[in-house]
Amino acid sequence: MPVPVPPEIVCVDCGGRCHLLSHAPEDGFEPGDVTAYRCSECLDRWDLVVADPAEDDLA
Repeated sequence: MPVPVPPEIVCVDCGGRCHLLSHAPEDGFEPGDVTAYRCSECLDRWDLVVADPAEDDLA
C-alpha cells in the first residue's frame, strides 16, 4: 500500500528546509523504501526509510 512522503522536512542540523530528491516509484513509496532529502541551507543529505503507518498505530 503506497505511503505519502512529504516533499519537505526540517533539517536536524541547521533547522533549514530539506527537499525531497527521490522520485516516487510508479506505484508510490512503500514501507521500507529509502528516500533522499537535501537541505537547501547547509546542503546536508538525509536518507530516510519510509515507515509503515500501521506501526504508528501500535505505539
